Amino acid sequence: MRYGPDDKFWVVIDPSCESEMGDILFECSLKELELQFKGGLDMDRNPTIFTAYKEAKIEAHARLVTRQAAEAIAENIREGTDKIEVLDRDGIVLFSADLKDAEVLHGER
Repeated sequence: MRYGPDDKFWVVIDPSCESEMGDILFECSLKELELQFKGGLDMDRNPTIFTAYKEAKIEAHARLVTRQAAEAIAENIREGTDKIEVLDRDGIVLFSADLKDAEVLHGER
């Protein structure tokens, strides 16, 4: 598929702590993306281009959820939690992590 300077596509970037969906998922053209970079967007935010909105929204949602999970895990580490589990709606463990080794991050308990 050919894209010119004014053709629109979807961009997803990594969220910051305060980001919402509209901050990390946006429609733009090559001209507008150039302005985003001139305005401070950099490659550290992992910009990714999508031609389909649905794919872009799935990616953006996954990045937001991942960021929220990382913040929750960090908070639990600070509070001294030993284990994190992510369960599905039926209570089946999807992910489990032992945080005892995280003592390196916050010293002796």
